[in-house]
Amino acid sequence: MSSSTPLLAADHRAGVVYEIRDGSRRVAVADSWLAEHAGFLRLPTGAAGRWAFADDRGGALVVGDTDSVRRIPIAIPAEHLACDPSGRHVVVTSGLGMNEEAWSDLVSVVDLTTDSSVRFRVRTGEPGVVLAPDQASGEPTIVLRHREPGAVEALPLARALDVGAHAPVLRGHLLDDLAADGHGDVMDPGSGVVGIATSRGLERFVVDAGLPRAIGIVPWPVPGRAYYLRLAGDTGRATGIVRGGPASPGAWPEWTNTFVEIDLASGATRSVPLPPGLAFRFALATGIAAVCVIHPDGDVVVVIDRAQARVSRITPIPAMTHPPRAGQLPWDGVDGRPAQRRSLAIDPRTGTIAVTSGGDGTILLLDDEGISTIELPTPLDEGGHLLWAGGGDLIDDLVGR
Repeated sequence: MSSSTPLLAADHRAGVVYEIRDGSRRVAVADSWLAEHAGFLRLPTGAAGRWAFADDRGGALVVGDTDSVRRIPIAIPAEHLACDPSGRHVVVTSGLGMNEEAWSDLVSVVDLTTDSSVRFRVRTGEPGVVLAPDQASGEPTIVLRHREPGAVEALPLARALDVGAHAPVLRGHLLDDLAADGHGDVMDPGSGVVGIATSRGLERFVVDAGLPRAIGIVPWPVPGRAYYLRLAGDTGRATGIVRGGPASPGAWPEWTNTFVEIDLASGATRSVPLPPGLAFRFALATGIAAVCVIHPDGDVVVVIDRAQARVSRITPIPAMTHPPRAGQLPWDGVDGRPAQRRSLAIDPRTGTIAVTSGGDGTILLLDDEGISTIELPTPLDEGGHLLWAGGGDLIDDLVGR
């Protein structure tokens, strides 16, 4: 790999983050357990740091760049994190952690300029979060996505920053016209439109004069639903993978997958069929997307030309030593081992694709010259997390991935 852009690889089960550059590696962050569901947050250009993640054991937002790493207290277990377009404020919601039922109602707001944080209480659950501009005033607003029952809640950021000590309860304006199974949030900072993935489709909202207002549902263009959304910064569109096929989790090799791109303002959609299997997270760069599909017959990395809405390349990759098994839940461990899967990222400058091999401690690098391998001293159980720390030309997705 030849790139001036550092690749971050987090082994969230081993509590370490590596920085990889030009074939060499170093420990970038030690003794920090990245919150797997919240992931990495790449901070906007000009923010006080280049990236951030929640340490789900130490109870801190870890903020870093090429020269330094600092820690700011937050409530854990962290479920989601998002920042405002300036990158100054980061909001972290709390989830289940190692518990079977939701128990924490704490939300943390971090000011990266002062390295300070505040906490307040909302509704217990696993809330998603974005920071959206109010359509009337332009003021930044915390938008929480609640489940069971589904609701969208709007809280002015200024009001949250002004809370006192002792974690007070804070309530905002509530809109309950949201399906109860919301999972996946995106926000276009240009338009302020918020998109939430549910079984009904991509449900869209704006904050108008402090009130959340629904602006319509875009049905998924193929059978199934998406669970994980990303903002394509070069187009301002929401992207996701719609999963269809058998409802049984054990039948995951038969799941259908379709990459979709949705214009948040107009609702126009484009879709690209993908191979069947387990397509977990995906990566974006200018004009392209990369998806790893896990299947008993062989794992592949699929590269999508988003401008042409077509698959441009499918590359078979070596199998993981302990992949998920057909007939069992793909997120359950096998023979006492952690569940293994893959994470991937695209170098925004060179287009090189990095893919992890969960449990094997290796990262595959795919470029025009073929596939090369980077070995790490930890196993990368559950696939770890990857982030190419350079922003490239993309407008940053303001939600942790």
